[in-house]
Amino acid sequence: MEIEFIQNLEKFCIGLQSNKSNERETSEQSILTLMKTPQPYKLCFNLLSKSNLTIAHFYGLLMIRDSAIREWAALDSQTKIMIIETLFQYIENMNSMNFLNYATKGQSFNTLGVIIKRSWLDNEKYEIGKGQMELNQIVMDRVYQYIDSGSPDRIEISIKIIGSLIIEFSSSSKAAHIQLSWEFHQKCLITFQNLHLQPIFRKVLELLQQFKDHIQQVPSRLTDQSFLQILYTSVKVFTDILDWRFLESGSSVLAYITSFSGGRTNLKPTIEWISLFTPSQSGGGISPIVSLVFGLYQLVEKVEKIPNLLRHAMSQLCGLQGPIIKDQKIKNQYLSEVLTFTNKLIEKSITTRNWNEMEDISNIIYKFCNTYKFSGIACLPNQIVIPFLQYTTQFVLSSLNLMKIWAKHGEEELEEEFENDCFDILLRSFVSLISDAEMLINRKRVDQLENFKEQYQVLKQCTSQIYQNYIQSRLELSEIEINKSNEELEPTCKSRGGIGGAEDEIDEDKKKYDEQLRSVAYIGRLNPGQSLELLKNEINRVINSLKERVSDPILFESLHWLLIFAGHLIFDAENKTPSAIPNAIEDYTFEQCKLTPASQVDGVIDLCNAVFRFHMEYENPLLNNGKMDTISPLVSQTSLWFTSGWSLVYLLPSSVFNVQISPKIIEAYGTEQPLLSITDYFINKILLNLKCWSGDLDVLKATSNLLNSFTLNKELCKYLIRSPNWSRLFFLEGISLLPPSVYGQLFKAFSRVVFSFPLSTRREYFIQLVKTLVEQMDGVLGRADFTKISQEAKIKENIYILLEKLNGIVSVSESEYVDDEDDCLFLTVDLFTKYATSLIAMIPLYDHCNDIVLLILRLFSNFTKHQLEYLNQDRARSIFPLIIQLFNSVATTSSHKKTLDSKEYYHRVRMMVKILTNIITFGDQRNNCPTIISETIFHAINIITPCLSNNDLLLYPKLARNYFMITSFLFGADNIQVKNIPVINTIYSLIEAGILHHDLEIVKSCFECIGCLTKSLENSKEKSGGLVDPHYQSVLIQFIGSVINFLLLQDFNVDELLSVASETLFSLMYSSPDGYRSKVIELITRQDPSIQSRVVQQFETLTIIGTDRKSKDLFMKNLQNFLVNVKSLINKK
Repeated sequence: MEIEFIQNLEKFCIGLQSNKSNERETSEQSILTLMKTPQPYKLCFNLLSKSNLTIAHFYGLLMIRDSAIREWAALDSQTKIMIIETLFQYIENMNSMNFLNYATKGQSFNTLGVIIKRSWLDNEKYEIGKGQMELNQIVMDRVYQYIDSGSPDRIEISIKIIGSLIIEFSSSSKAAHIQLSWEFHQKCLITFQNLHLQPIFRKVLELLQQFKDHIQQVPSRLTDQSFLQILYTSVKVFTDILDWRFLESGSSVLAYITSFSGGRTNLKPTIEWISLFTPSQSGGGISPIVSLVFGLYQLVEKVEKIPNLLRHAMSQLCGLQGPIIKDQKIKNQYLSEVLTFTNKLIEKSITTRNWNEMEDISNIIYKFCNTYKFSGIACLPNQIVIPFLQYTTQFVLSSLNLMKIWAKHGEEELEEEFENDCFDILLRSFVSLISDAEMLINRKRVDQLENFKEQYQVLKQCTSQIYQNYIQSRLELSEIEINKSNEELEPTCKSRGGIGGAEDEIDEDKKKYDEQLRSVAYIGRLNPGQSLELLKNEINRVINSLKERVSDPILFESLHWLLIFAGHLIFDAENKTPSAIPNAIEDYTFEQCKLTPASQVDGVIDLCNAVFRFHMEYENPLLNNGKMDTISPLVSQTSLWFTSGWSLVYLLPSSVFNVQISPKIIEAYGTEQPLLSITDYFINKILLNLKCWSGDLDVLKATSNLLNSFTLNKELCKYLIRSPNWSRLFFLEGISLLPPSVYGQLFKAFSRVVFSFPLSTRREYFIQLVKTLVEQMDGVLGRADFTKISQEAKIKENIYILLEKLNGIVSVSESEYVDDEDDCLFLTVDLFTKYATSLIAMIPLYDHCNDIVLLILRLFSNFTKHQLEYLNQDRARSIFPLIIQLFNSVATTSSHKKTLDSKEYYHRVRMMVKILTNIITFGDQRNNCPTIISETIFHAINIITPCLSNNDLLLYPKLARNYFMITSFLFGADNIQVKNIPVINTIYSLIEAGILHHDLEIVKSCFECIGCLTKSLENSKEKSGGLVDPHYQSVLIQFIGSVINFLLLQDFNVDELLSVASETLFSLMYSSPDGYRSKVIELITRQDPSIQSRVVQQFETLTIIGTDRKSKDLFMKNLQNFLVNVKSLINKK
């Protein structure tokens, strides 16, 4: 039988490598069958001693491992000790088996490591020598003997065994699944950590120290590949131990489970490790680990792979936390030592061109700064901290130079990768220091830190250098890019800054460098005066040069970036509504106002004036003379972006947002006469742009966005209408045809202005706003031959414009401009209602023109989002049926189009779901129309559900989340019988699919749907005198199974989903206890008989003792323990 087993396994292994797929599949199935052989240990060890086929050895070792996992509890003591002893012997003899490959050798250590862990908690005693020992003691004694043996081969074996044990005992994702409870895993980790991790680490540390001494004595050892291999393996184990996620002895099982969720964490050893990490007086005040890591690195930094591991170890040491450095004196000593070594490392690396080295050092710097922040280093001596800040600054500047070198040599991809992986991290390091330093200042804790003042001053000097060099380097990089583009493109389309068009490149630049720009702005605000002055001077210089060298693409590109820098410095670019002046800028301008003469202009005002010079001195004169071809659309667009952001923060600045506004800023931007001049100037600017930039959609969009930014401030609207040129803009006098989307934005802004008027005149101005619109709508839609002429290009163009204008008007909520429901005139509602039916009738006519269909849907979406708040019942009865008409029209028109593009179909369905989401989320706080709303959702969901299920549109997470939100609303409606929904079975299947979705919010929404359904059942039982509706009963049983399977068979985020899953299971068990029991029995019968009784016992802990909050919390706690004990036992197949 042994010979037959060897021959069969070898034959099947050879078959795995066949070129014929059917032969490979047959061999794979045959091996899987062999793997199920009960107690195959003697067969496998016989194979390992006789076969010369490496792949056969691999599968033999795998069979030993998996069988031991499966059968360990049933094996006798002699078999257990035989397996481990024979594996040790096999590993010792591997060097003589030249045919073994790397994977097979690795599998031998994996097999031994897994079996050692499986046997770890065994309490059987074995006769060894003169005494008795447990199996784990026998194993670890053997490991210690090997590492102390002095034999290179045995030392290497011990290191590799330790490496395997670290993987299996830690909370590593690489650990094997051994089908035991989390409690078992936790006990293994704690006992291994407490009994062996530190002794192992000390031995590895001692071994590495010996290697270090040996290298110093005999440098030629670094050319010995055998020596380098064992050195690499030892350093790898050393760094793996530094990555260990330590647990205190009394930690809960949940703490163990959560310890391996997420990415890498900081090093947090227990207090017993203090002597290894902190400086000792006997050792000359040097930490053994820190000294070894940095000292060894200096010796091996030119060899392969090992320096990367040591730099990772440095990163861990630079993030040391926990009880061992809780004492401030010890912490300061440790940080001083780490920073001393790190300074030398950074200083040496300033001139490096090694990408991997720079990335690692960037991470080391970030780890240190982000962990200890400025409060951590401000306790240290100046002679350590100041060089750290200066060397790190030089490292940043060197990185900028390296980026320019790569860009010049055409290595744009490498430069971009470096920016993302290294440079951004370096900037975030300084952001961490600055934000913490500012917090210390704000909390008045500066006096507690002896060296804060000197170090903070150096930090300001360093950040000033970084900001200035970053600005200059970004301009140089853009120039390099322009020059390369000019070499590749035709003269007529040279550079994106010239007449080739801006497209939406401003957004591209802001998105690509978003995090970097925010970090740089934060750094620049530490020295606001210098930063404001720098940008002002640079912008003035470029504009002066531009006036002399008109249309120079490099100057355009420079100005584009300078405007972006200026915007990020003086306002937070992500804000789209009126907001506060950044604190650093506000404080600086306020203090400067007190220190400087009244005649001296504020720094912010000076910078803004420099920016506005582009409009006033360059762009506007050329536009007035019809020379658009000499202006960069990109720079024009960027200047408008800056002006929009500036207006939201500084124009009529709010005392609500800002604590101390500079009087000079108030005088310039917050008093009547300047405001009238500013608004009049920009109204003229908007008119000029609309007239002259008609061929550039992006500039027109930026122009209309500027007007919208102005109108977002209700108080500023009063100044706009006082401009003598307001009526020209309001009626678009002298403006030729604009793109439809621009009309939408303009009418949105006009509507805000109209609603800012007093109630007494609001209707009059609204009529003026929509007069032309109404005439055109009536003129087009009222024609008897509209169906016939609807496809004419001119008619479709008019339809586009009219729909965009309507969308703009409907996007402004009238309720925001009234204090009471009785003051609402419903001007927009009545306008919408007048044309809604006609617009719905247009959908079949324009089914082939998806843009028009989507505009109609967007109109209804905007209406339901902005116009429902004060809707009374009468108006609701006329409006909500229109939504059902709309849905029917879209669904019936789209469903029969066999060739309809799926993307177009998706957008239509998404808009319908959005409309329903708007309806259920607007609140109806006055309870004006709850029945009408739920009835509308009832009919609408029957229309859209087939659209979703037939086209797999639930693959789109946002769409799915909204759909399940709508479903929960419907399930919770008092006047809706869920079982009467025609598509209810489809909805149930979508919920079951949603529970398994990767998106957490979708899963939560599905659980909420089930929760609402159980409440519906309880309501049904109350109304029927306790009778259970069979429909609900069968569905709840189905969902009970789904929830149990989710909890036990799926890997899920415990922190995010356990609470809602527990709440759902609780309500299901309460509503259907018999159904719950049936599903539990069904699950248990599918499990291995050996664990069934244990699983039954655990299920018995899940009981409901009441329905109050305390009972639900207790249930969740029991469920948590239940999952800890059962989840790892359950067969997921």
